[in-house]
Amino acid sequence: MGLRLSGAADQPKPTIVVIGLAFVATLAGHFTLDRLGLTIPVLNDSRVLLFSALLMAFALEATAAARRPGSRLTRLGTALGTRRSLHPVLLLFGYQMLSAWWAPPGAVLNDVLTDLVAATVLVCVYAALAEWDSDRVVRITLTCLYGAAWLYFLYAASGRGHTASGRWAAFGGGPNVFVRVMILGMLAAVYLYCRSGDRLFWLIGVPPFLVGALASGSRGGLIALGITIVIALPRLWPVLWSRRFVRALLLFVGMGAVFWYFVGETVVALTQNRFAVATLEQRYTSGRDVLYEEGLIVFVEHPVFGVGVHGFSVVADVGTAGVYVHNLPLAVAAEGGVVGLILLVAAFAALRREYARVPYPQRSLEARTAVHCGIVIGCAGLFSGDYYDSRLMWIFFLLAAIRPSAGHRLETPLASRDHRAIN
Repeated sequence: MGLRLSGAADQPKPTIVVIGLAFVATLAGHFTLDRLGLTIPVLNDSRVLLFSALLMAFALEATAAARRPGSRLTRLGTALGTRRSLHPVLLLFGYQMLSAWWAPPGAVLNDVLTDLVAATVLVCVYAALAEWDSDRVVRITLTCLYGAAWLYFLYAASGRGHTASGRWAAFGGGPNVFVRVMILGMLAAVYLYCRSGDRLFWLIGVPPFLVGALASGSRGGLIALGITIVIALPRLWPVLWSRRFVRALLLFVGMGAVFWYFVGETVVALTQNRFAVATLEQRYTSGRDVLYEEGLIVFVEHPVFGVGVHGFSVVADVGTAGVYVHNLPLAVAAEGGVVGLILLVAAFAALRREYARVPYPQRSLEARTAVHCGIVIGCAGLFSGDYYDSRLMWIFFLLAAIRPSAGHRLETPLASRDHRAIN
């Protein structure tokens, strides 16, 4: 699925309306409207309304753009680059949906199939928007992420949304969702700083978002942040010795001290209890070791095709109904077998190959930031989340891999100047 646009820079571009709708539909997650009295299955899924609005807005916008005089916007499904990037991902989703045929009795198929269909719609819409103008989509999406991170942080800092143990969360999502928003907010802040020509005020969000990430108590999320920094470090190393980094560091220290004054005591107590006492002293793993062991057992017992989607919670001896593996590759292995793993690796390989087609000096700042956002979500998916929670990983990898269509610049002047800032 893709939109092909060639020609001059005055060609129509996706508007902030459709990109903003796509962002809201993606960030909203999967929650029902039971609190409003709507209990009809499927119809009470908030995504029904959001996705309907998104698809209508996208269709209207694409149709209007195609009718503009001189527009070279073609029909969907014509871009070779998009097919190379998107089709392996769709093949994986399709196989996972097909595996419902051999899922064991008792598997809750409606929920997982709805999630997979929703993820398919999202990646198709984003792939089409990326083929239209990927850099613009990333730019607006990251700006929205920066704003969303502030909303999440302020909501949690006000004392609302916390778990029973005091871990920070917001808007009905758990701490593992909260930490992802905080980390993506930090990456968005760094991107906006580089994009704006080193305007320091964009970095004001980094200290509070880091405090929020610590207050979430999410060990997997913080490990994902650490892995992403290590991956980016070779390209960031020259920047660490520059004056721009010193200025940013001074701001970070100053703002960090201000936020630490207000919430530092609470965060220290929470992190000490979560990381030092629970993790190191009590060896508390939130049951991840049991889930991973059971996932391997299920994979060994059903190595070829797996047990089918949502089959893990039925056949695994974990003592809790509805539980999932909390590790994307292992979940695919247990429920999709070797076939599922091959398709997963093929999807990653296709995205990596498309991303590498553009040489690093010509790679836009938007593409480099998007791939690191995808890495954060992918690494976090090794410790928490289900299939639908990986949607942002696929979206960001597609935004990084799909090159701007013919006639579009690969990068902006500011992105070119800051090409060493983010790999």
